[in-house]
Amino acid sequence: MPVHQDIQACIQQCQQVEAQLRNMAAADVNPQAKKMLSEGAHHLRLCIEECQWSLQQLQAATAAAALA
Repeated sequence: MPVHQDIQACIQQCQQVEAQLRNMAAADVNPQAKKMLSEGAHHLRLCIEECQWSLQQLQAATAAAALA
């Protein structure tokens, strides 16, 4: 499997975990647990955004190399 597909699969898995964390936070009655779950989801969202940026850069480099 090409690297960009591996990265895309990882991003999708992380998006699923982020959604699970947000659902858990919404369902939890403990304010501290709710905050920590939300914070974890937020940090995972930041990681997803960085991976998406890296994937875009990789795809751009691959496209440029194909044109050369």
